[in-house]
Amino acid sequence: MTDQPVPVLVSTLLKAWHLLERWIAVIAFSLIGALIFADVAGREFVGPVGTLLGFDMGSTGVYGARKISLFLLVIGAFAGLGVSVATGTQIVPRIAFNWVPASWAPHVDRLANLLSGLVFVAVTYYGWVFVSASREIGTVMPGLDTPVWVFQAAIPIGFLSAAVRYFIFALWPASAPEREETPE
Repeated sequence: MTDQPVPVLVSTLLKAWHLLERWIAVIAFSLIGALIFADVAGREFVGPVGTLLGFDMGSTGVYGARKISLFLLVIGAFAGLGVSVATGTQIVPRIAFNWVPASWAPHVDRLANLLSGLVFVAVTYYGWVFVSASREIGTVMPGLDTPVWVFQAAIPIGFLSAAVRYFIFALWPASAPEREETPE
């Protein structure tokens, strides 16, 4: 089985997909930082200063900031899963790396990518079951009355993204990122 060159369409798709996931993660984590900053600044600075100046400030934090931040964390983390697979920075145990001859490495890598894709497909299924259950029973974010399944959908999407990438790496090994050779 010879390695086929990566089709331009596949290469372009992987680049665009990677860019999209990076932006989703950056936006999610930036919003978390902004929400937490605004919430703490409101509670610890704006409220006390306003009270000292004689204003009835009431609640000065950002309503629901911690709950919203938690769901943004889910989105950012599962977008980050795709980013880590795309860049080859996911955690890889270095056990058994030298058990087979070096000449087998391309075949072992291809098999590993295929198996990783299959594992992520299985996990995607269970993620989908989890999200579907939340949707069916109507779970909402307490106090905000927003359905949580909307945010939880990032779970199976993130797992599916990793699975599809691994399948692409198995089909076109040249599309896989280079693995770091130096352990951290």
